[in-house]
Amino acid sequence: MNQLVVFRRVCTCFLLFALVLQLAASPAFAREDTATRGALADHIEKYLTDLKRDENSVGLYAGIVVYDLTDKTYLYRHNAERNYIPASNMKLFTTVAGLDKLGPDYQWKTELFLQGKVSADGVLQGDLVLKGYGDPTLTPADLQQMASVLKQAGIKRINGHLLLDESYFDDTRLGVSWMWDDEPYGYSAQLSALSVHKNVTTLTVTPGKAVNAPPTLAMEPATTYVKVINKLQTVEGSESNITLERPRGKNEVVLTGTIGFAAKPYEEDVTLEDPALFVGDVWKEQLLAQGIGLNPGAAVKKTVVQSGVPFSTHLSKPLGEVIVELNKESDNFYAEMLLKTLGATQKGAGTFAAGSEAVADVMKRAGIDSGYRQVDGSGLSRFDLVSAEQIVRLLAFVQQQSYSVELEKSLPVAGVDGTLKTRMLGTAAAKNLIAKTGSMGGVNSLSGYVTAQNGHKLAFSILINGIYKSKYARDLQDFVGTLLASYPQLAAVQGDPPEANKTYALSALLDPLFEQPQAVGMTAGVLVKSLDKTGDAAILYEKEADALLTPASNLKLLTTAAALSQLGEDYTFKTELYGDAPVAKNGVQRGNLYVKGYGDPSLHTENALKVQEGVSIEKIAAWIKEQGVKEIQGNLVLDESYFDAQRLGLGWAWDDESYYYNPTLGALSVNRGTVMVEYEPAAKAGDAVSFNLLPKTSYAEVINEAKTVEPGQENTFAIVRDRGTNTIRLTGNLPLDHPGDYERVPVEEPAKYVGTLLKEALESEGVRFAPGSELLVSPVPHTAVKWNEFASQPLKEIVSYLNKKSDNFYAEMLLKTLGAVKKGEGSATAGAQVVQEAVQAMGGKANFDMVDGSGLTRYNLISARHIATVLEGMAKQPAFSTYEASLPVAGVDGTLKNRLVETAAAHSLHAKTGSMTGVNSLSGYLTTKSGERLIVSIIFNGFVEDEDFFVELQDRIVSTVATYE
Repeated sequence: MNQLVVFRRVCTCFLLFALVLQLAASPAFAREDTATRGALADHIEKYLTDLKRDENSVGLYAGIVVYDLTDKTYLYRHNAERNYIPASNMKLFTTVAGLDKLGPDYQWKTELFLQGKVSADGVLQGDLVLKGYGDPTLTPADLQQMASVLKQAGIKRINGHLLLDESYFDDTRLGVSWMWDDEPYGYSAQLSALSVHKNVTTLTVTPGKAVNAPPTLAMEPATTYVKVINKLQTVEGSESNITLERPRGKNEVVLTGTIGFAAKPYEEDVTLEDPALFVGDVWKEQLLAQGIGLNPGAAVKKTVVQSGVPFSTHLSKPLGEVIVELNKESDNFYAEMLLKTLGATQKGAGTFAAGSEAVADVMKRAGIDSGYRQVDGSGLSRFDLVSAEQIVRLLAFVQQQSYSVELEKSLPVAGVDGTLKTRMLGTAAAKNLIAKTGSMGGVNSLSGYVTAQNGHKLAFSILINGIYKSKYARDLQDFVGTLLASYPQLAAVQGDPPEANKTYALSALLDPLFEQPQAVGMTAGVLVKSLDKTGDAAILYEKEADALLTPASNLKLLTTAAALSQLGEDYTFKTELYGDAPVAKNGVQRGNLYVKGYGDPSLHTENALKVQEGVSIEKIAAWIKEQGVKEIQGNLVLDESYFDAQRLGLGWAWDDESYYYNPTLGALSVNRGTVMVEYEPAAKAGDAVSFNLLPKTSYAEVINEAKTVEPGQENTFAIVRDRGTNTIRLTGNLPLDHPGDYERVPVEEPAKYVGTLLKEALESEGVRFAPGSELLVSPVPHTAVKWNEFASQPLKEIVSYLNKKSDNFYAEMLLKTLGAVKKGEGSATAGAQVVQEAVQAMGGKANFDMVDGSGLTRYNLISARHIATVLEGMAKQPAFSTYEASLPVAGVDGTLKNRLVETAAAHSLHAKTGSMTGVNSLSGYLTTKSGERLIVSIIFNGFVEDEDFFVELQDRIVSTVATYE
């Protein structure tokens, strides 16, 4: 967390005084009194035990804390200090900090400036400026009122431009690691200090007047800023099947599917790019509606107001009212705007990071000074991690503050309103329990207050991750909430007591490793099993082996296992070449040239981007030349129809799109979907950084804004790709003493990338295209003539590279290939279905979530037991030697080359690594010093102060197990 830098000595008495203030500000917490647990603990623990016996809930894990605010005593604690993804429970941190730092009466302002003089006849001879300060509640009606003020002042015409100032916040529009597939929807709206209508337009689709008639569309507010492409059709019945897409980086919405003639209207809040310009569009319409004329050449554009006195100021409703909607309706946009406002007002920077620092200041006063991570205000990011203990501490802290009433009024009431309106109806918790909810895929949370039957006020937090079926998590929360409302009048628990924790052969050696203070915030799923033993004796160690965790690249173990078992080691990927006619003998080819891809992940160009032998663009071009082709008079047509058109895995993060590990996907792709930018300092400071683009192609544009600076200066060099484009920007400073390096950068539309490279390669071989020839993406027609087929290396070579290097692109291409070959659908969904069926065929269960092939998405949830089942199953497969050989070897190669070098596990551990922020995994095969063959699966999720601890702990576990006899 944030470090406090001390610039001068302070006297001891001042420090003591500060300590007294700290102790006075944060509530005094009694440790748990086990005598008070009684029936409450028995009921909860029996419920948790029962969940572990159900395949639909065995993977969930919960952190539960109940604190009696009246007696200042813990009533129950379960995994209290473990960190969980909180979802919208993160809003409690943001809301409390807002109340604390800004106060319930805080109002956001929006200012109007006149830059020029107003003539006697009401003409502003200059620009009209609208400046925002982060008001999340600004509406078109508010803009109408501001336009009315101008009209009432006698202003009839603007002879300048409409300028917009959004400089109070930075220009980062989305939160850290928000998922690209959430972007079209209102809960993932972009942010700006100048916003209106929550930066969405509400799209309403009404069935047509007759079957087959086009549906009607309405937008509120009406705007030309967003283009809607309507491909919907009205059909019989009352059912609708509507898909809404907004291509990344574009203000374009595409609607496809059907709406029933008798269906209710479809309504969706649709987001947009660069929201300040959306405000400008709405503002312009409001001015015109008031009869205020605009210069025909008037532009809507951005500015930064340097000085001046506002002509008028609009004030929002008070924060105390705003947070009611924020918390009751769990409004992400309000929470994020509040967080950036905290950053701007308290830290001088309207950023996520500054806002989180301001929140941290309040958390320290609440006794929460470390052990959590906040990166956004709403909880939409899965980087956020907190514990139930911390939330209860915060709730207790609030009770001592003047704004406690405002916070409580903002929380949903069970069975009454907000996100709890339909929950706990007819129970003791109804109209009693008030709490913030939170839910995303695999995550559910509930934290707040309830009055027990004895009149005591209780603070509680229930954080649940690893959820396979969300009903089970909500039922657990409602069960606990109802128990608390009935406390202490609880009946004795019927049935057998929960089973005691099992002890295994390795328990005495491994359990102490997890008792280290650094491990308190993490969840560990671990399974060690012998391949040389059977039955219970084969299990040498288990720790939460059924917990559903984010596996990172350990998911590749499933993808490659399914590929080898379902496709075979010798399977090859083909790339086909067609023409509208056979190869012409005179060298002039009439008609189109077609290239069809079948998912070859190793297609490459002959340069530094080549990582394996196989098919290259140059090889294809050379073959065409060898056939005597000199001119192609048609188009170059690229067929990528073997796979679907989804370019990125679901749940991949928007802010990873410039990085090689987040490649674009297609059945016809080259160079793992990337180009390479090599860079180094120029010869002298002040000059532009030197760079080289590979392959040398017109398909990507590099804009070099980076400068070389003197040795020792800060390195701020960055390579970023403009979203949804193939424009790559080099920015920042690169010191003269930097040795130079390279980055691979993904590009859009992979088939067109292949086509551009092939066309350029053919032209370099002397094969020309007729004027007007185009690159088109379309299926090969049935009438086309097949010219040739190019084959990749066998699958066993592909899998070896994939696992040794942990290549995400290869894994995703394999997953879609599995779907195409086995299900007739080249999609990640179909591929995941094949993988799950393969797991079941190996004796495992399919009660896990697999969404991509590489493990890059945090939607994936799988247990150590699932992975161990695959490892064990593959040990019985004909392809086992290939599978095991594909895994990195400790101290030898791949991603384990520099790990466990001088340990008993060196050379004897063959395992797949995996890592992302808050996630680390290691699973594979280990032979002990005594020669016993083991399976080891280790998955860590959660917060640690230094993520190197994850690796250190894994290595200690494996080293210990390797010496076991």
